Amino acid sequence: MRFADYICSMAFFNDLGKGISSHLKAFEFIGKHGLWYYFLFPAAIMAVLWVGGFWSIMSLSDWLVEEAISWMGLEGNGSDDWLGWLQTIGSFIVGFALKLLFLIFMTSYLKYIVLIVCSPILALLSERIDEIVSGNKYPFNFPQFLHDMLRGIVVTLRNLFFETAIIVACMFVAWIPVIGWITIPFLYVVAWYFMGFAMMDYTYERQKLTIGQGASFTRRHKGIAIGNGFIFSMILLIPFIGICIAPILSVVAATLAMIETRTEENNMHQQQMPRV
Repeated sequence: MRFADYICSMAFFNDLGKGISSHLKAFEFIGKHGLWYYFLFPAAIMAVLWVGGFWSIMSLSDWLVEEAISWMGLEGNGSDDWLGWLQTIGSFIVGFALKLLFLIFMTSYLKYIVLIVCSPILALLSERIDEIVSGNKYPFNFPQFLHDMLRGIVVTLRNLFFETAIIVACMFVAWIPVIGWITIPFLYVVAWYFMGFAMMDYTYERQKLTIGQGASFTRRHKGIAIGNGFIFSMILLIPFIGICIAPILSVVAATLAMIETRTEENNMHQQQMPRV
């Protein structure tokens, strides 16, 4: 199915609704099975990152914006003529656009850093969810655990690379009137998709799918990835607490959504099999 057809189809909206609504199921699931302690891991990591220089990074963004405005000659000259007003307006627009792009970069990198460090915990949590729901047992195997952890890091870095490449490409068209206006919403959708993919990949690991096979499945169910990544990003808007909650809640939501989707596909496949 072509991308445009999929976006306009009921399948997309069903997947999108599943990716979003699964977070409510995840919240109830965590409470029912006493999995609250998993939230402590990203909280500890975020505390270290905060102490390690978040405010220094924000100061860097202010400096970069000031340098860009100075280089473009848009600093206000203090005059009240039309040229001074144009410079003031231009300075505001450029400063706002650059800060918004920098914010997208920083939120992308921050969440990926947390995901990389939390990868072992998220892999174990996703496995635990599968055991509770399906009854499948996954005895702890250190070599397999190490493989799953490294795979999670590789997928996260892969998504970071593609997302960064798309952001950089969009920066070249962001200044084009009309066309440039859609780049910011498009970048957010891209970020949601790759984040949802990262959450879904922990299920692919247990199903012994390669990264390429996992990417193919995600493309067939873009709605789940976008819906999952959207809620992840919305939770991130909550200062400090958001980054502590989002990884755990979204990986549980993605695991539940993936189990439901695979069950539906298996049932459909069995119904379509010719009866002897």
